[in-house]
Amino acid sequence: MLESAVLRPQSSAFGEDAYTTLFHKAASLFESFGKNHPFQNANKRTAFTALVIFLRYNGYRFVMDVKKAEDFTVDMVNHKFAFEELVEIIKQHALWVLILSSKQKNGPR
Repeated sequence: MLESAVLRPQSSAFGEDAYTTLFHKAASLFESFGKNHPFQNANKRTAFTALVIFLRYNGYRFVMDVKKAEDFTVDMVNHKFAFEELVEIIKQHALWVLILSSKQKNGPR
């Protein structure tokens, strides 16, 4: 389950990326850690942390009130969002930070 969660953003079908944008990749990582339960405990915290670190590594900061972030994560785990809704919420709360980003030849890291 852990390996599956980590590799999901990199998955492809018929030679095309299954998750075409950075935000789709971020949502797939977040959702996989939250819903697949790779650990006995702390899956929601791990999911949110993975989301924040993935975005940070790719030049974005995730900006959301703590209570709203908790609710967002719990609601995701409880299947209250369609995948595209997750993508849009992540996109709305991701702030591009020039100083953290670098040019990438092959897309998101």
